[in-house]
Amino acid sequence: MKRIGAEIGGFRREWLLSPASPDAPLVIFLTGTGGTAEWADCETGWSELARREDFALAVPESLPPDLSKPPSFLANPPRWNDGARPLFTPPVHDDVAFLVTVIDDAVHRLSIDPRRVFVTGFSNGAGMTFRFAAEAADRVAAIAPVAGHCWVSDPHPSRPVPTLYTVGTRDLLLPLRGGDVRLPWRNRLVRRPPITETLERWATALGCGVVPVLQSDNQTVRVERYPGPVVFDAVTIEDLGHHWPGGEAQLNARIAGPPSDAVNATEMIWTFFKQFPVEPPA
Repeated sequence: MKRIGAEIGGFRREWLLSPASPDAPLVIFLTGTGGTAEWADCETGWSELARREDFALAVPESLPPDLSKPPSFLANPPRWNDGARPLFTPPVHDDVAFLVTVIDDAVHRLSIDPRRVFVTGFSNGAGMTFRFAAEAADRVAAIAPVAGHCWVSDPHPSRPVPTLYTVGTRDLLLPLRGGDVRLPWRNRLVRRPPITETLERWATALGCGVVPVLQSDNQTVRVERYPGPVVFDAVTIEDLGHHWPGGEAQLNARIAGPPSDAVNATEMIWTFFKQFPVEPPA
């Protein structure tokens, strides 16, 4: 993967980019708080799958609160401006504009198919995935947030965006039913809403019903669908903590809860993405 950098909105922004054949799709992966692009790729295996399946992959870097110091998971954690109340005093930057630049660069540099741009993310990166779809729906064919909330209070995407959402039942940082959470950053105590609040908010934004219909349940993986104009599926994985499903489980289980390989999220999400181009305007 090639590291690319550019001055965007007054800040030095960087991302990793893996090439593909002309007219291939582009997948953008957004890591969680404290993560770096290399860490994220090691955790998820996205670049390996991109080479095998011939799609382009971009893994952008978020910004740490102190730009004068190197990023650090605990001391200076990079974080996306996903609309949540900030954990730290962040630099004032426009991450939606940054991701649009990443897409435009891939279109120019690699001749990727702009109708087949997909965004997925983990934790804080999932929150940014929701925000990007809410504000730039015309630039993304489908999204797949994993273990994160939609913090946009009243999202109104310009078009309904097909969505695959995934979460675990034993996530210590994003509890299924909500509640108080002790974060590893500054040992801060925060209250998290239940996951259903995010799912219902996003279903409403897409024009879907807020009561899901069960698609499958094998007691380990449960899939529900919010009926509406586009596919919106929610996958719940039993005994999964705050980890990328089927990933390397690099987060400490004391902080995050247990890992699970019941689902390989990278492969599941790519299978979902392959169905969708951006629908042309009516």
